[in-house]
Amino acid sequence: MATKLLIPYQVLAQWLTILWQAVPIKLRPTLLELLFGNILSGSGHITDAILTVCAKTSWSNYFKALQSNGFSWLSLCRQWLVLVLRYFPRLTITLVIDDMLTPRTSKKAPSAAIYHDHAHRPNRPPFIFGQLRVALAIVLTYAGRTAAFPWLWRLIRTTGNTSKLKAAQVLMALARQWVPRAIAIRLLLDAWYMKKTLVLRLIHQAVTVIGQVRRDTVCYLLPTQPSSPRRGAPRKYGEKLTFAKAKPLLPLQHASIKAYGKTRRFEFYTAQAKVRFLKGHICRVVWCRFLQDSGKWTNWALLLATDPTLTAANVIKLYSRRWWIEPMFNEIKHSFGLINAWQQSRQTLARWTTLISLSYSLPRLLALWLGDQKGAQLFPIPWRRQQAVTAGWIVKAVQQYFRLVNIRACWDRKSQKFVLPNEDFMATCKKAA
Repeated sequence: MATKLLIPYQVLAQWLTILWQAVPIKLRPTLLELLFGNILSGSGHITDAILTVCAKTSWSNYFKALQSNGFSWLSLCRQWLVLVLRYFPRLTITLVIDDMLTPRTSKKAPSAAIYHDHAHRPNRPPFIFGQLRVALAIVLTYAGRTAAFPWLWRLIRTTGNTSKLKAAQVLMALARQWVPRAIAIRLLLDAWYMKKTLVLRLIHQAVTVIGQVRRDTVCYLLPTQPSSPRRGAPRKYGEKLTFAKAKPLLPLQHASIKAYGKTRRFEFYTAQAKVRFLKGHICRVVWCRFLQDSGKWTNWALLLATDPTLTAANVIKLYSRRWWIEPMFNEIKHSFGLINAWQQSRQTLARWTTLISLSYSLPRLLALWLGDQKGAQLFPIPWRRQQAVTAGWIVKAVQQYFRLVNIRACWDRKSQKFVLPNEDFMATCKKAA
């Protein structure tokens, strides 16, 4: 294979070398096989992953690597952050919190219970039996393209503290501890997570929160200062600000903003206001709607940003990046097999879920790093020259390259690096197969 076409795989090898520093030396080849096995199979079953890579050791070693306390999945998640910040340096990191429900049929599945399916999908009851996870994802924008990557998962317990807000607080506590202090954190939330117990704590931790809230959320204008001194405490709130009062009071603004996958026309009213459920914290409030492809306007939505210095256009543009977590959920569930991830204990399930997340994130991150121009040069497909290099495209390339490769032999135990196979090595693998 030409040296030019080896560039993406060389970058992938460097990333794997960085990530596997968080894994015990003894387990590195075994876990590497499980990772590539899920990339090549995409089913989410450990058995399929083992069979796909042509297991070079006993089956019990693969299951012990996940079931024992041999490696910490949290250390692997922290190393993923190190990798992202090294290759995509930035002053502000954008995070998204949302929950995902995975249907189950067996009562032996860990932390499985009956939950309300707020997605309202057709041909599905409003309450289903399954596992509920709260996800913390990283949203990266690079070379004009945006993608969401799963970072941390929290499986909601069926006993004890089962609140999704508590799970979100735990995830953000880890994020605040791991992200370097020089990097600011921006968190995007939907309406369900915009609660006082979560948002106020994040404000005190200097985290900027942008989210959608109910349209009847109580807001007040900033109080006016009296012309002459008066007795008593100064006023905390000004006039109550509702959408009905905002229409005649605030100017209607128009802007073309790149949001939700394309440039759209927005209408919005904006002001700085004190929000009562945040104990009077000054926020940027934006009532906005956009023109759909059908030519109809959407319903008015109320966005809130805890940083009042942000402009309304920036608030709309930044909040639209929360949408990228929805296709991430769909792809990691159905294309990479998270819906089939069924283990007997919470810790084993957390370890295997982390490997599934990496099998999804590495090809997508490689597609984001290559971009359209590099991708067209490295993968010259005439009928897709004007198309973006997608993560599915990268997955197919990785599957083709490592289809008959002995993955365990690619890990150099002496240098503790992932080494790409040369032509002689691949010829030997093909003969052995």
